[in-house]
Amino acid sequence: MSERDQPSPEEALPRPSSQSALRRRLGMLKWLAPGMLVLLVVGYELLISRTVHDMLGPVPHYALDILVYGTVGPVLIFWLLHFLSRWLDERETSELQATILAQARERVRAHQELNDSTLQSLFATSLFLNAVEANLRDLPPEARTQLHAANQSLDRVIRQLREHLLQHRG
Repeated sequence: MSERDQPSPEEALPRPSSQSALRRRLGMLKWLAPGMLVLLVVGYELLISRTVHDMLGPVPHYALDILVYGTVGPVLIFWLLHFLSRWLDERETSELQATILAQARERVRAHQELNDSTLQSLFATSLFLNAVEANLRDLPPEARTQLHAANQSLDRVIRQLREHLLQHRG
């Protein structure tokens, strides 16, 4: 497979679904928060507010109204913004993880290409040394000994590198 046939790391990864999850959560909150607020106001007005007004009079009734309506709205907004902030943090974290994963996959691909190229070069050099050793019988004995030692050393390095790569690929 050529480099043009291989997808880029960004294309190889599925798009994170955090944006669609965020949209679903916001859509749910869009209906849930007002509904909760309506239930709270109706329950408060029909049950608590009327009872306080009848039993304690208008001053405690207005004080309770100010307290309830002055805290419910800000607390609800704080709660919504808090969860929105958490969801945005989750999304950023997911995107960062996807970027790191894509970079790691690219490094692995580059290392595999380098290892394959190194093995091929070492093997080609070994073949060349074998051919030289077999065809040049008129070399001095010490040159043949050095050539043979270099060839054995190269073969040993190829075997060790191949074993190492096979252990770490599987």
